[in-house]
Amino acid sequence: MLALFAVTEGHSRADDDAPEVVAARAEFVRGTGLAKSTQWAEALVAFEKSAKLRPHAVTTYNIGICHRAMGNYTIARDALSRAVAENDAAGGKELGDALLADSKALLAEIDGLLASAIVQLNPANAKVAVDGRPLALTAGSGEPVVLVAGVRAPGPGEPPPGATFKVLLNPGAHVFTFSRAGFADSVINRTVTPGSSIDLKLELDRLPATLRVASNEPGAVVTVNDVDVGLVPVDVSRPAGSYRVAVKKEGFKRYEAQVALQPGQEVDLRAPLAKEETAITKRWWFWTAAGTLLVGVAAGTYVLTRGETRREEPLDGGGLGWTVKVQ
Repeated sequence: MLALFAVTEGHSRADDDAPEVVAARAEFVRGTGLAKSTQWAEALVAFEKSAKLRPHAVTTYNIGICHRAMGNYTIARDALSRAVAENDAAGGKELGDALLADSKALLAEIDGLLASAIVQLNPANAKVAVDGRPLALTAGSGEPVVLVAGVRAPGPGEPPPGATFKVLLNPGAHVFTFSRAGFADSVINRTVTPGSSIDLKLELDRLPATLRVASNEPGAVVTVNDVDVGLVPVDVSRPAGSYRVAVKKEGFKRYEAQVALQPGQEVDLRAPLAKEETAITKRWWFWTAAGTLLVGVAAGTYVLTRGETRREEPLDGGGLGWTVKVQ
């Protein structure tokens, strides 16, 4: 049942007239009116505002009532448990006997409605989320450890306390996400009925690493352990390990690196290629020029030699009897 007003025993009149208390009381009354009209979501907002201004076990109790009416049983369970704890901290003066008894009865009812999942996880340090929210650890100890879904704010998953644990769930459809660096995410959809229990055994598959190779020179060839994997830029998927990466292009100095890849890691490697400096004796134009010089030298030598042995002998003019003297 919904509590209609917050008891303020143990507080002075001055405390009750404080601005934040007056504002909290106004939100509490507004929430009560909305709840009577079964506008549970709107009533919840009013009660939460009241609780921020002036915390009280009765306000927390009403928050639990709203969540229960909306089918958010795990959150209702958390709110009603906090109402009992707040009442105990106030010396049992805030809820009163009737609301305390109602709180405990509702908690027992909700425990009967909740479904559960017994999870065995390998590796044990994988992160777990249900419906996009990390799990909440319940008070107390036991085996297996009990976690609650749907209570915490949306966010990434977190590692559970151990490899085997129990998750309390609202009846309905749920998405379980298990993730860990170096392993493939496991996403499991399950629909649970009130009071049911399911078993989940999960083995996460190891992810390969990704190596991205780029260079300042387009068209350079990339090899990994002497195997051609393509032209830059290129993405290479390999199991974890150490690899010899080479990047080469004609006219440029060869680039080499030893790269260690971790499971699931993404590594960016940029290979700067510098132009190759060719020795002068290896350049084609050097030998062309050198050949020209040698031919010239040979010609000069011939002329010089020819000049030393030159004789003026008449040349037979042929059948005409002409004679041509060499000048």
